[in-house]
Amino acid sequence: MKFKNVVRNFPVFFVAMLGALVCIIITAVSGEYVLAAAEVCLLVGVILLTVAYYSVYRKKKQEMLESISQEISFTDGKRNTEFPIPVAVSDEKGKLVWYNKAFEDVVVGENEYATVDDIIEDGINILSSSDSKGVNIRCDGKYFTVYSHRREKQTVYYFIDNTKLRLVADEFVRTRPAVVMISIDGVEELQRLYKESDCSSIRNGVTRLLEQWLSEYDCMMTKKGDSTFIIVTKTSDVEKMIEKKFGILDAVRDYRYNDEELSITLSIGVGTDGGVGKCQQEAKAALEMAFDRGGDQAVVKNKEDYSFFGGVSKSVERQTTVKTRIIANDFAKLVEASGRVIVMGHKYPDLDALGSAMGVVAVARAYGKEAFIATNSYTAASKPLIDYLKANGFEDYIITHSKAKTLFKKNTLLVVTDTHIKSFVECPELLEKATKTVVIDHHRKSVDYIDNADIFYHDPSASSAAELVTQLIEYLPYKIKIGSVVADSLLSGIMLDTKNFVLRTGAKTFETAACLKKAGADTVRVKQLFSDSMAAYKSKSEIISSAESYRGCAVAVAKSNTGEMRVVASQAADELLNIKDISASFVVFKTDNVVNVSARSLGGINVQVIMEALGGGGHQTMAAAQFENETTQSVSQKVKEAIDKYMN
Repeated sequence: MKFKNVVRNFPVFFVAMLGALVCIIITAVSGEYVLAAAEVCLLVGVILLTVAYYSVYRKKKQEMLESISQEISFTDGKRNTEFPIPVAVSDEKGKLVWYNKAFEDVVVGENEYATVDDIIEDGINILSSSDSKGVNIRCDGKYFTVYSHRREKQTVYYFIDNTKLRLVADEFVRTRPAVVMISIDGVEELQRLYKESDCSSIRNGVTRLLEQWLSEYDCMMTKKGDSTFIIVTKTSDVEKMIEKKFGILDAVRDYRYNDEELSITLSIGVGTDGGVGKCQQEAKAALEMAFDRGGDQAVVKNKEDYSFFGGVSKSVERQTTVKTRIIANDFAKLVEASGRVIVMGHKYPDLDALGSAMGVVAVARAYGKEAFIATNSYTAASKPLIDYLKANGFEDYIITHSKAKTLFKKNTLLVVTDTHIKSFVECPELLEKATKTVVIDHHRKSVDYIDNADIFYHDPSASSAAELVTQLIEYLPYKIKIGSVVADSLLSGIMLDTKNFVLRTGAKTFETAACLKKAGADTVRVKQLFSDSMAAYKSKSEIISSAESYRGCAVAVAKSNTGEMRVVASQAADELLNIKDISASFVVFKTDNVVNVSARSLGGINVQVIMEALGGGGHQTMAAAQFENETTQSVSQKVKEAIDKYMN
C-alpha cells in the first residue's frame, strides 16, 4: 500500500489526520498531557479506520476489474463475439485462427483472408511492425490503427477504424493552398523584333493558352506586369499539373504568331508548403531557380526539395550588358579591398575551369594583388594547359591546396570558376575558410549551390565560364591588358565547351572570341592543347565501336581504364553525336573505384535532367554523374532506365 495512493483516494481522511496532529501539538505545548494522550489515541484510531477502509476499497476495486476482465475475456465466446471493437487472433505464423463479429463486419466484409498480412495493402509486416503505439494500415479502402499483444503463441489484434479521420486529413492536405508564378521568357527579344501592337497580340495569345490550361483547375489567376502571372490554387491541382508534366510548357513553346516561330517559353515556379504567404516565397525561389537554369521549365519547391520539369529549350541569350557592367564594377571593388586572391575550379578541372581561373588571376595581378590558382589536379584534361602556362613563365601562378591554405587569410578573396556546386569545388576547405567569395559559372543552377557568395555571376546562356570572365575583363572600370598567354587560356575554355563553336554558341560567344583574338590569342596554339596521344585515340575508337543505340541515344561502356580516360570518354561522347539519328550520347567508364557517366547532346535532349535523376548534373548539352560501389554494366542499365523515365 502506497501512502500517496491513500492521500489521492481519501483526501478528507488525510486532512482530518493533519488537523488532529496540529491539535495534539497545541495541547501538549499548553501542558494538557492527558488530553494530548487522548487525542493521540483518537489519531491512531483514525489511521486504523483509514487503513481498514482503504483495504475494503481496494478489494472492491479488484473485484470490479476482474468483472470487467471477464466481460472481455476470450474464454467466453459470446461476450467476445459481441465485443464492439474489431478483434482478431493469429497463431505465431500470422494465420488467422479467430475473429469477432465486429471484425467480420468492419474489416472482412465480403473478402476472404487467411493470414494477417493478407489484410494489409501497404506492404507492412504487421507481425514485426506492430507495437504499443499502433500501426497504421489500409485495408479494402479503409484505414485502421492496429494494436496488438502476444499471448503465449498467439497474437491478439485490435483494429481501430480511422477511415473518417483519414479522409478528412487527406482532404485537408489536398486543399492546402499552393502558389504558382509564371513568367514569359524572351519578352525583351520580342520587343526588339516586333512592334508594340504585335508584342501585345503575342502576350494576349500566351495569356489565352494559360487560361485554357487553367480552366480544368479550381484556381485564381492574376496578372502582374506584362509578362508575369500569379496563380493561387490547391495542392491537389499542383499534383495534377505534375502528373501531366506541365503541358503548358510545350503549348507555349509551339505557339506561332502569323505562322512565324517565336523564341518565347515559360518559366514556372511553384510553392506548396505552408500558408499562402510562405507558398508565395517558395514560388519566387522556385521561379528564380527556373531562370538560373535557363528557363523553359517548371520548378516545384516543397520544403527543402526541388523538382524539375521541362527544360528542353536552349537558354535565352541576354542581349543587355547592364548586369555585366554592374558585376564587373563590384568585382573590381572586391579585388581592390582584398589582400590576396585565390582561384579554384571544380574537381578534375578542364580547360574551361583553368582558363577562366587564369583570366581572374590576370585581373587581380593587374590590380596589384597577389593571385594564384589552387589545384592539385594534373589530369589529362588540365595538364596541357598547365604545361603551356609553365612553359611561358607562369609557373608561380599555380599552387597546391596545402600552399593555398597557408596563404589564406581573413582578407583573402576566393573566386570559384566553372562550378557553383558546393560539393564539386576542387578544395572544399578553402570554401569553408573564405569570408569573401565570388562565383562565376555558366552551368544550369543546381540545388546545392554556393548560397553565401558576395557575387554570384551566373548565366546559363553563356557558352563557358571563360566567356563570362572575358566579359568581366571587357567591362572593368579600369582597362587592363591580359596578354597572349592568358587570351589563349580563355579561348581554350570557350573552344572546349562549344566544341569548336558548334554547341551553345551565341552572338556574344563570337564577340568574346574576337576580343580574345585582339588580345593576342592564337587558334593554332589553342588547337595544340587539344591534341591526343596515340593511346588515347585508340581508347576513344574502342569506346565508339562499343556503343549501342537506345531510344535515339548512344550508350557506350569503356572496357579499358587509362590515365586519360576522363578526357577520352568526353571526346568519345562528342564523337558519338556525329552518328545519324543520335540525339544524345552516354559513355560509362571507371576511374579507381568510381564509375562515371559522361553525357552529351545536341540540345534536343536535356542530358542535365537525365543526369540529375542519377544524382549528377551539368548543362543541357553536357552533364555527368558518378557512382560508388557499382559496376559499369549496372550503371549502364541505370542510364537506360533514366532515359526511359525522361522519354516517358
